[in-house]
Amino acid sequence: QSAQGDFVTMLVKLATAEDQTKAAAAQDKGGKKTASRKRRSDQRPLLRPIICICNNVYAPVLRPLRQIAQCYHVNAPTSARLGKRLEEICDIEGVGYDAWSLVELAKQNEGDIRSCLNSLQMISTRGHKLDSSSLKSSSIGAKDVQRSLFTIWAMVFTRPDASSLAFSKSSRSALGKRSTSGRVGQAVIEREYASMIVDTVRSSGEHERLMQGCFENYLRMEFRDLTHTRVANLCSDWFEFYDCVDTACRKNPSASEGLYGYLDYPLLAIHRTCSTPLGLSRGDFEYPHSEFEAYQGKQVALGIIQTLIACASSVRTRSSLNAVNVATGLLDYLLHILSPHLVTSNRHLLKGEERQRMTRLLEVMSSWQLSFVQNKDTNGQFVYRLEPPIDRLFGFTNQRPVYPILPMRYPVRQLVSQELERIRRFQQHRQEELEEKKDGEQKDTQAELKQAAKR
Repeated sequence: QSAQGDFVTMLVKLATAEDQTKAAAAQDKGGKKTASRKRRSDQRPLLRPIICICNNVYAPVLRPLRQIAQCYHVNAPTSARLGKRLEEICDIEGVGYDAWSLVELAKQNEGDIRSCLNSLQMISTRGHKLDSSSLKSSSIGAKDVQRSLFTIWAMVFTRPDASSLAFSKSSRSALGKRSTSGRVGQAVIEREYASMIVDTVRSSGEHERLMQGCFENYLRMEFRDLTHTRVANLCSDWFEFYDCVDTACRKNPSASEGLYGYLDYPLLAIHRTCSTPLGLSRGDFEYPHSEFEAYQGKQVALGIIQTLIACASSVRTRSSLNAVNVATGLLDYLLHILSPHLVTSNRHLLKGEERQRMTRLLEVMSSWQLSFVQNKDTNGQFVYRLEPPIDRLFGFTNQRPVYPILPMRYPVRQLVSQELERIRRFQQHRQEELEEKKDGEQKDTQAELKQAAKR
């Protein structure tokens, strides 16, 4: 974190070298330059752009850089768009394909074009064509870590039967076990299969990721439980048991070595409750990502809230706020204050109460340094978005709020943005005048002191 902060500080100094030079020149008017001022004035201004790429623009370490940088939000490409690009690459390289397979390849790799190109290169070296059969094979279209985990998930959600006898024999021989007879009953098959699941899970060491995948997908399995008692027992017993053991192992790893062996058995309970003869379906089963998305969303939300606190004009307000009371006590009311009923998009036509609502809106947004910034949405249309985007923290992403948040019409947001820019320029001009007046008073005071000394 400290190294990142030093790097960001260096970038800010490099980008603001011209402003520092002008400030040093203004201070040196009528006076003698010191050595430190000479070093500041010798700094060369930045004559070329610096492009910085980040995943979370609202990270606290990037706050100084965000205040002087022009931010562009690049959305992730859709699977259809990435499929079109892969079609062009396949046509140039002479790789056989069909459009549906390319779109599915982009979906399986979650928009990672590098993984897609690696898969296509593997196909071209083998002289094959990308189709549904090659895409469903375990060696193409999925990352290695996902492929091994999918194999274990398939074992967990597959119920063995008489047709699994050959598979059970091969697994026992691979594990160094002896086959007792040619015909093995169903109970023996299930017992050997359960032992194989436990050994495989223990050897993988990915207990947390395996449990995440099972927890996010076990309700999608079509197992029979009309009264939901099996699912209720699974949640109240085994999921809670896993959380308790995992928490104890994390708190004190050295003293909890004997508990690690119990992390395998909740997966076995999931197998006995949710397994089906058909097993794992790639179309229904999804790689676990909700925990990472929740963590990433939490970090983004904290960054937005910290930015909002730092933008408060009052020092007393900044000192009394933290992330918790902003999220629970301030944010909802602030967004409703920022959502007056405005229809007119021309400031010369504002009258009566609508003018008062506009004035109040501008005062609040100016005091919190909020503004509407023009960007492009996923469809390529220009929209005005709130910056910092505190409206993203209100409500759910898939549901529209009951009460409309912020002025919804594009011309109204444009008018608000223009008025805020006028207020910002007026405040900046006023600040410059105050600084010039202060400098003039200091020079007059120095001149009077010099005259008094001569007398």
